[in-house]
Amino acid sequence: MATSTGVAVALTGEKTQQVAAGSPPPAVEDHSYPGADRIEAETGIRLIEGDGHIVKVDCAKETPLIKVDSSTLGSSCYEVLGESGWLTMEIPKVYALEGDDHNLNAYVTTNGKTQAVDVGPGEYTPVGEGQQPPDNDPATLVELQAS
Repeated sequence: MATSTGVAVALTGEKTQQVAAGSPPPAVEDHSYPGADRIEAETGIRLIEGDGHIVKVDCAKETPLIKVDSSTLGSSCYEVLGESGWLTMEIPKVYALEGDDHNLNAYVTTNGKTQAVDVGPGEYTPVGEGQQPPDNDPATLVELQAS
């Protein structure tokens, strides 16, 4: 004798087959940063998306960290979980980046142009207003890639 759960499901195609087989439909990862709205409200830092391998952490953490210095938002720190990762963001008026133990490509936008900045492991690298004139226009950090 068949029993009914009392739930009717109207699906078509592959999803119908998955439900009939008892397996859930596949999860879709959109790479948006978890808690981004809360972080932006608290810090002004806009974290957009990433692969989950670069995460914002407290700068007091006792592991090698990427440090980003902004003249308007202060310092923020990021930990790379694993061998590599990427994270897109908007942090205005960045004047310096400090690497952890990874090779880092940071992408900064100055005067409407985005350029890559290489930051070696443990290196302190001035960008934007931290550079000597004439290269010291305000810069916005838009992406970190660690390898």
